[in-house]
Amino acid sequence: MRQAAPSPPGSGARRGPGVAAVGLVYLLGLGILLIPPLNIVRYHTLFWQFTGRRLGLGWTAGRERALDAAVNAALFVPLGFLGHRWWRAGSAPSWATASATLITICLAALCMEFAQLFLPWRSASIADVFSDAIGAAAGAGLDALFALMALRPRDRRGPCA
Repeated sequence: MRQAAPSPPGSGARRGPGVAAVGLVYLLGLGILLIPPLNIVRYHTLFWQFTGRRLGLGWTAGRERALDAAVNAALFVPLGFLGHRWWRAGSAPSWATASATLITICLAALCMEFAQLFLPWRSASIADVFSDAIGAAAGAGLDALFALMALRPRDRRGPCA
């Protein structure tokens, strides 16, 4: 990633309140998901029955952990995307914006896992924090990719000129 150049005054590069609002609502939704006891055993059973019939993959403890990690990572991709978009504030992506995004999201994930220590129907795991960080990094990477594609100079002449 390139280093972000400072924005000249009046250039319009600012942190969008819309991006922040969407990110906070999404984070609040994730927080609400961790509080109530989730009765997802039925859905897991249906998933493993489907994969067993269609793909020949039955349930194992290792596959269950892999599914849990994949779901955790997928839940944090939008948060990484929105967080990075907010941190870079319209400028080019940089390692500083990516680092700030990942540190903030990892702290939020750590707080969520810490809260689960006090909920008897939930289980806290440091592996979940790592899965969340992987998802957030993927989301931040997507935002950086889209930003770099948008900043790339385009040849306006056309193919035959």
